[in-house]
Amino acid sequence: MFQDHQGPTFDLRQTLVSTPSSEHARNWSAYYTSETHLAGQGWKQAQWTHAKWREFGVTNTTISSHDTQLPLPTNEQRVALLRGDQVLYEAALVDTNVSAGFVPAYFGFSANGNISGSYIYCNFGSKEDFEALAHRGVKVERAIGIIKLGNASPYVREQNLSIFRSLSVANAERAGMIGVVLYTDPQNDGPMTEGNGYKPFPAGIARPLEAIERGGFGNIADYNRGELPTIPSIPISTVDAIYLLRMLNGHGPQAKQLGDRWQGGGLEYYGVDYNVGPSPPGLSLNIVNHATLRDTQVHNVIGTISGKTLDEVVIVGNHRDAWGPGAADPASGSAALNEVVRSFGAALQQGWRPERTIIFGSFEGEEFAQIGSLLWITQHFDWLRASAVAYLNVVVAASGTHFHAKGSPLLYSAIRSTTDGIPWPDRNQTFAGQSVLDIWGGEITPAGSGDANRFMSIPCVSTLDFGFSPALGEPPLPYHTGFDSFEWMDTIGDPEWRFHVASAKIWSLVAAHLVEPAVLNMSVADYAVAFHKWLGELPDRSLWSSRVNLTVMTDAVERLSRAAGRFDGFARSSAEEYSECTRSWWKFISPIKCRRRFAVRDINKVYMEFERQFYYERGLDGHNDHHHVLFSPSAWHNSPPAMPSLSKSLKAGDWKNAQVRNFSQPLLHCVNAANWSSDGEIS
Repeated sequence: MFQDHQGPTFDLRQTLVSTPSSEHARNWSAYYTSETHLAGQGWKQAQWTHAKWREFGVTNTTISSHDTQLPLPTNEQRVALLRGDQVLYEAALVDTNVSAGFVPAYFGFSANGNISGSYIYCNFGSKEDFEALAHRGVKVERAIGIIKLGNASPYVREQNLSIFRSLSVANAERAGMIGVVLYTDPQNDGPMTEGNGYKPFPAGIARPLEAIERGGFGNIADYNRGELPTIPSIPISTVDAIYLLRMLNGHGPQAKQLGDRWQGGGLEYYGVDYNVGPSPPGLSLNIVNHATLRDTQVHNVIGTISGKTLDEVVIVGNHRDAWGPGAADPASGSAALNEVVRSFGAALQQGWRPERTIIFGSFEGEEFAQIGSLLWITQHFDWLRASAVAYLNVVVAASGTHFHAKGSPLLYSAIRSTTDGIPWPDRNQTFAGQSVLDIWGGEITPAGSGDANRFMSIPCVSTLDFGFSPALGEPPLPYHTGFDSFEWMDTIGDPEWRFHVASAKIWSLVAAHLVEPAVLNMSVADYAVAFHKWLGELPDRSLWSSRVNLTVMTDAVERLSRAAGRFDGFARSSAEEYSECTRSWWKFISPIKCRRRFAVRDINKVYMEFERQFYYERGLDGHNDHHHVLFSPSAWHNSPPAMPSLSKSLKAGDWKNAQVRNFSQPLLHCVNAANWSSDGEIS
């Protein structure tokens, strides 16, 4: 797979798998988690990263700074329970183990406000949850919602209850509520709770009740377009939620009476009965959210290794900014990225030079809807459309033993073949010698995650995101809290730092898989297989109707499958013949065969441009910065279905919209364009 640049003594693969070390990964994590590095506060860490990469041998490293506006909280944040003027309870709004340098509880770009009112428990705040409350006659208008956060939990995800924080707030606003407080329920952690005998961290592995899960709603562009909720919201700890929810005991129906979605709350151990309310007469919840919008900069560190082919580029990236220490999200990815850069730097020191250009990106501002990568991509849009082969992303490299991968089908073969050659990093194996692929199984969900969202959605570059996160039955990740710390990672998340190292090795080898061969290691046929899978899943998700004609789409996918098979076969045979010509230039080789080497650039261009065929100028559901018709932006821990606009129309029962807007314009048009792209080049 990898070409020999230094004769028989140099082995690129060996260099890439032998360089990363647990000691180095641990050191990088200790640095990145040592002080506050919220978006807008990243200059010092950008300078440090810039210096390290140059030290590693990637001397063409720069800092790309961009102006933006970000909200920072003031000391006016408040959540207090009142009886008249008497304060019954006031939330601390600070994680207990976070130093003064880290920000208090707030949501990025939540609306400001000072409100008071009765409050109601609203489960996860989904549309279905508010419909259930209305069905039971619970009036939520002019009340404040107490809502569970549904992020980064394999248990919530398994029950299809995951929901983005700002969507919960938007649903509450549509229902007529005046504000929301959100908390993390032990339900998110399965059996790993204090109620089941597990002590909270740092004494044990359970999530600390004092943890407060922060997060972003969007960025300055979303704010200026008026796309964000307009009612105030603020995160609180589980300790705070216990007090507020106990006050609802005996008031209103219990959650178990509202349907299956409302089952499973984990606070009974602390005396919470999960009555929905409203709160007793005379009680009032006061919420104050106040964050000032400040002019600032985000700083992206960009390292470049120029290849022999300058206009074919593979980008490898991660974000640095975090809501707290961020040992898992994102410092595990940042530590692994440093090891990737150090590994390629070691190859450079041995005289190696890649066939294609590699760019390393350490982005700032991902937690505010990827503002750092968005501004960098916008600045380089035309170049990325013309030259980008792929963007390889890692948000969370290590925090558990579950390997997850999200990506474009063009990159399925890259991640599967790479993980097949990397030993499973944990000592617990079914049998000796198992690879990451053996344990993982090869399941890949639709593309998205972190900064990959922007590379996918704006220039329609093929993306891949992967990493190791908690599996069912493993200690929960204290996601976006002050407890996602170096100490947590060092004792619970990845105590031997093996998964950091495994992620670095996989990342390096996937990059090499794409930058080294003369003909790109991609597969259009995998896209056709994925289309069949996505269409086949629609009836399974109860998202199909005889009123929508599937035939026209399945016929297009069948044509794509045939064309893709021919093109991939042509590409592989061309690669073999090109390799034969370059190895045996002194021997007589058929001139016809050797002419194939001149087709290599054209073949690669088809692979690069194939993803671009799914670019829709008007934007996904009217969003002018989401142009990929097959994938919607998502977090690393969520996997929304492919073909999101079609799924949305089907779920809403809007059959005309599903048939006309989504099948014919633009989805079918893009599939037909992809057909032409893969078949027209070889016909």
